[in-house]
Amino acid sequence: MSIVAQMRTQLKDSMKARDAVRTNFLRYWIAQLTTGSGEEVADEQAIKKMRAMLKEARGGQTSFSPEEVALIEEWVPPTLDRSQIGLELAPVADQIKAAPKDGQAMGIAMKSLAGKPVEADDVKAVIAELRG
Repeated sequence: MSIVAQMRTQLKDSMKARDAVRTNFLRYWIAQLTTGSGEEVADEQAIKKMRAMLKEARGGQTSFSPEEVALIEEWVPPTLDRSQIGLELAPVADQIKAAPKDGQAMGIAMKSLAGKPVEADDVKAVIAELRG
C-alpha cells in the first residue's frame, strides 16, 4: 500500500477520533503528494519531500508545530547516523582520502551510499573526519 493510500486510511480514523492536528496534517500531505491529475507520487518521492520538509522544520524555517514535526517523523524512515555512515564508507575510505577536492570526495561517498537514507550534512562530517 502506498504512503498516500495509508494516509487516506488513517485520515478516516483521525476524523472519527476528532483529532484535528492529525486530520489537518494528513489532509495537507495527501494534497502535497497527489498530482493535479489525481495520481499519487511514488513513495520514494514522497519520502524525499517529507524528509526535506522535516529538515526545514528542524531548522525553524517552516511554520510546522512540534506536534506536526512529530507526525512527519512517523512517516519518514530514520536516516543512518554518522557511525553507520562511517561503516558504509569503509570500503571506499582510501578513495575518499585520496580525492584531491572535498567535492570529489563527497561524490565518491554519495555514489557508495546511493539508495541509503542519509543526510548530506552527516556525510560531510564523516568525510571531514576521514580526510582529517
